[in-house]
Amino acid sequence: MTTPKNTPRLAPPSLKIDQLKNEISIQVEGSWVSQTVARMESEIASQLQEGIPKRLPVKVTIEKGCHIDTAGACLLAHMIKYFKERNQKVEINNLSSSSLVDYFLKFHPIPKPFTIRLHWTTRWLDHIGYRAYVFYKTAMTLLSFLGEILVTWLYALKSSANLRWISVFRHVEEIGIRAMPIIGLISFLIGMVLSYQSINQLRRFGAELYTIDFLGVSILREIAVLLTAIVVAGRSGSAFTAQIGTMSLNQEIDAIRMLGLSPIMVLVVPRLIAITVCLPILVFLSMIMGLLGGMVMTNLIIDVSSTQFFNHFHRAVSTSTFWVGMSKAPLFALLIGLVGCFRGFQVKGSAESVGRMTTQSVVESIFLVIICDAFMSILFSYLKV
Repeated sequence: MTTPKNTPRLAPPSLKIDQLKNEISIQVEGSWVSQTVARMESEIASQLQEGIPKRLPVKVTIEKGCHIDTAGACLLAHMIKYFKERNQKVEINNLSSSSLVDYFLKFHPIPKPFTIRLHWTTRWLDHIGYRAYVFYKTAMTLLSFLGEILVTWLYALKSSANLRWISVFRHVEEIGIRAMPIIGLISFLIGMVLSYQSINQLRRFGAELYTIDFLGVSILREIAVLLTAIVVAGRSGSAFTAQIGTMSLNQEIDAIRMLGLSPIMVLVVPRLIAITVCLPILVFLSMIMGLLGGMVMTNLIIDVSSTQFFNHFHRAVSTSTFWVGMSKAPLFALLIGLVGCFRGFQVKGSAESVGRMTTQSVVESIFLVIICDAFMSILFSYLKV
């Protein structure tokens, strides 16, 4: 049996409680129906226990497109009754949906909301479906954000006078120059560790000299670019999210719009240009320092001079090996900058949201970098590069 075209999809229910200066704003979104409200009981209880002031009035806004049946209305009525018992004034917007909530407020006591008790396998499948929906919604929002950036970036290329070059140079200093010491030190130590472990393993076969081959290929193709991207994601990607998120909480982004400026042009484009310029340079530095660390370790253990090391390295590694690793750097830079700025604009409500979005930014950036690296490695292997 086919589903009618006009049947609405059950979006997951959500409740946002924001403490403003003069009131407490509660936004109700999604589908508050018997199939979805079971998970909201504990969430509402946890949010109400976070110390909401008793003196402020409460404004409950039921957003357009929010579907509410008797189970959802009953649950919302319990929440509203909680505020009324504390002698707080409650105002409900969206009369079409609030009439059902008002109906339950007349009961004394209010009946418990009806929830469906599902088998654990059904709950597991429901959780997978819910996470898939969230992933799809986030991916579509991210693609929309990418499209807005591309349009703004193309406009900036046509009229370079609108681009904030001072901001670009400042971020180049923050992302690139100040990151050089930590990138160089980590790469040098990683090169030493790889050389030491390779020599110990290849010594069994009397092939210690082939450590240089392994070191050159692994550092140039994979390790340097991955290591640099992970450090930059944790250092600069998180900073993007925290900076833009804090500006959003302080209403600085709203002030930028009031001035007739584009937040994408002012905040995002300079950061993306800076990280795209800096990451290839940091990857090149990581390659050099990793090879130097490997050279020092091979010199100490198997007494290979620097001249012998670089002669063997030149024979073992081709130019294409170097460019395979460097070709990944711009893509990784765009992914890190895109996710960092995207999560920054999603910060809402409180300082807790800044920490949560910053964590998501770092995790998602590293995840996307590793996924893209795997696909590009398969592609280069298929192309025999």
